[in-house]
Amino acid sequence: MTSVMTSQPSARLSTQRVLQAGGVAIVGSVIANLIVYWIGRMLAQPPVDFQPLASPVPTIVFTVLFLAIATGVYAWINAKASDPVRMWTIVASVALILSLIPNVLLLINPALIPIGTPNVPAVLVLMVMHVVAYGIAMWVFTKWAHQQ
Repeated sequence: MTSVMTSQPSARLSTQRVLQAGGVAIVGSVIANLIVYWIGRMLAQPPVDFQPLASPVPTIVFTVLFLAIATGVYAWINAKASDPVRMWTIVASVALILSLIPNVLLLINPALIPIGTPNVPAVLVLMVMHVVAYGIAMWVFTKWAHQQ
């Protein structure tokens, strides 16, 4: 005999709860990515002209910008999808993969994205930042936000 497990669709969140989750995701991701930035700079020793790791400002700005966009996307998914967590998981995972493409292009042809001279360890630091922010956003929107 076989049994089929079906998951219950996730509950929709209030707009206020989505915004709270967005704030938690942004703050958590900025803190985590700054830790990655400082450790990554020490280990990767990026060239001085490599702008993404020249100062912590790009890390903060881009983390806040893209997590704010992610919050808006989750709010839209939350309002429209029958199972927001499942849909968010798919959309966020695709977004993570797409977000890594420019990093790979930096290694293949740095002239395509003129932001300084990348080295492999420096680009790996950027990729780790993407994965860290993804992991935090996934946890916040799929677990933390749904706790009562």
